[in-house]
Amino acid sequence: MRHFRRWGAVYLLVLLFAGSWVGQFFTQMAQFRSEQSTHGEPFIWADFWPEFFSSTLENWQSEWLQLIFQAILLLGAKHWLFQADAGDQERLERKVDSIQEHLGISPNTSDEPRPEQEQAP
Repeated sequence: MRHFRRWGAVYLLVLLFAGSWVGQFFTQMAQFRSEQSTHGEPFIWADFWPEFFSSTLENWQSEWLQLIFQAILLLGAKHWLFQADAGDQERLERKVDSIQEHLGISPNTSDEPRPEQEQAP
């Protein structure tokens, strides 16, 4: 049970992927049969498979292109929106140091617990 709780999302995505691909297969097969019957030709599997795989790869190509484009845009937006200037960082560090000095805390030992924060054994 622990395995499914940990990997359940992966299994769900694989199931959704397989289901959508099977759905594409049947709808494209129905369309291909309709086109073949319209032209008075019999359904031939050897003619269907190249068309099916071609449309599948076209679909995947557009999806991956869209995903990569969105990732690039999001990374660019992250750097643009959340940019931290080195000067701003130094200014903030000086302010924190002055607050620590005002409170009587040594800036070098700020990571160590203060005596009132230590717990008795």
